[in-house]
Amino acid sequence: MNPARLSAAAALLGGLLWIAHALLGGGSDPLPATLHFVGLALIVVAAAVFGSTLVRSDASGMRVVVGLASGLLAMAMIEAFRGTDSGWYDGFWGVVAALIGGIALLRGRRAEPQAPRPGGAHSR
Repeated sequence: MNPARLSAAAALLGGLLWIAHALLGGGSDPLPATLHFVGLALIVVAAAVFGSTLVRSDASGMRVVVGLASGLLAMAMIEAFRGTDSGWYDGFWGVVAALIGGIALLRGRRAEPQAPRPGGAHSR
């Protein structure tokens, strides 16, 4: 699977899980806590996979470092302003992640590679 599609799908699914977590009222019950944890993991994975695609190099070590840094940055941005009652806070970030992932999936579907035209650059 293409890393860009994997990243978009993980962001969409993680965002939807966080929206479900917010609709259930948050809390530390087993189901909402699981939704929160799995959603956070998917959003961090989405950011890490997307970050690794930013490196246009054969150095796989650099891709790993940039991917880890991107995932940690996403988690830090989400967790920086968390309050004590964070059910709707997670829901907001879930909507953001789901929108970004959904738009990226839709844009990727429209941008399928087309067959090359026969002839040179100036042929009609």
